[in-house]
Amino acid sequence: MHRISPDRAALEVAHSRLYVTTPLDEMLKDPTLKIILEVVARRHMQRRARVDVKKLQANDND
Repeated sequence: MHRISPDRAALEVAHSRLYVTTPLDEMLKDPTLKIILEVVARRHMQRRARVDVKKLQANDND
């Protein structure tokens, strides 16, 4: 099964949540750090997908 690759915004959020001093581009070059970064970014993408902004703006609580 092919996993969805995270977009740049999710990678940047994941990088900031990891609190590392290594720049994002250098982390993506290292295979072990890249795996960790992508896992955290995928988790962020799942959380981001659950939030429906228009529903929140309309105050439509189901």
